[in-house]
Amino acid sequence: MKIRNYQPSDKATLVLRLTDCQIRKTPANAEYASLIGFDGDDLIDVKIWALTDEIKSQLKNGEIYELSGVMKDYQGKMQFNVKELRLVGDGEVDRSIYYETAKMTEDELRVAIEAYIEKIDNPIIKDTVKAVIAKYADRFYIHPAAVMMHHNYISGLAYHTYSMLRLSDAYLAHYQFLNKDLVYGGIILHDIGKLIELSDAKSMEYTRKGQFLGHIPIASNIINSVASALGCEESEEILMLQHIVLAHHGLLEYGSPKEPATAEALLVFMLDFADSRMAALEKEMDNTEKGEYTNFISALDRKSFYKPDL
Repeated sequence: MKIRNYQPSDKATLVLRLTDCQIRKTPANAEYASLIGFDGDDLIDVKIWALTDEIKSQLKNGEIYELSGVMKDYQGKMQFNVKELRLVGDGEVDRSIYYETAKMTEDELRVAIEAYIEKIDNPIIKDTVKAVIAKYADRFYIHPAAVMMHHNYISGLAYHTYSMLRLSDAYLAHYQFLNKDLVYGGIILHDIGKLIELSDAKSMEYTRKGQFLGHIPIASNIINSVASALGCEESEEILMLQHIVLAHHGLLEYGSPKEPATAEALLVFMLDFADSRMAALEKEMDNTEKGEYTNFISALDRKSFYKPDL
C-alpha cells in the first residue's frame, strides 16, 4: 500500500524513507518527532507524538522504516501519526525505490551545464562561475534542490539548474536586450547556497547554517568570497550576479532579501518560480489518471489540478 491509497482516519502501515527529522516540544513541554516520509512516489508529513527514548534512538535521517499508525487530515493536508516503527533490513525491500534521482545522470548534467558555462563571454562572470562550480564540483551534480517542495531528489539541484538554463534560451532569443552572460551565470549560481543549507541527498535535512542563514545569503557570500580571491569583488559583474541571487525569490513575502531591480534578475526569478512549480505539478500529473484531479500540491498553495481526459 502507498500513501495515496489511504484516507484520513485510516489505520495504515507504510514503508517510508524518513528525512528532515526534528525533535520538538508541545505547549505542554512533551517531546515529539516531526519528519517527512517518502514511499517512492509521494511525500507525507509524519508525526510521532508518543516519543519514547527507544523510538528516539532508532530515528536516523535517510533510513527506511516500516511504520504503523493513523492517517489524519491536518489543515487540509494528510498527516501520518505513527505509533510503531522498525528499521527495515537491507534485503527486505528494493532500496533504490526510496531514493529518487533526476531524469539525467550526473555525467549528463555535468556536460550540459559546463556547455552553458562555455557560452558565457564576459571573463569576470565566466571565471567566477567556473571557480564556484569547481569549488563544489563533488556535490553540485548530486545534491537535492530542496527537502520537500521541488526537485527534492539526487541531482535535483543540477537538474533544476539545467532546466532553467534551457528555458532561458527562448527568452534570450526573443528579448535580445537581456544580458546572456548575467542570465546564464545567475541561473547557475542562484541556488549554490543549497550545498551548504541542505545536507546530502540521503538524509536531506537543514544544516545549522541553513537554519540560521538560508541559502540566499549563503550563495551571495560564496560569490563574494570567490570574487575576492579573483580580485574582482568590486566589479559591476559581481554586484549584478549577487543581486540576481538575492532577488531570485522575487518578492519579500517569498523570502527574497531584495526584489528584482534588473531585467536579468526578474527573468531568473520567473524561471525559478516556473520550473519549481511545474516540476512539482509534473510529479503529481504522472501519478494522476486522466479525468481525475491531482493531490493537493504544497508548492502551488495546496491547489489540486485536473488532468484532461484527452
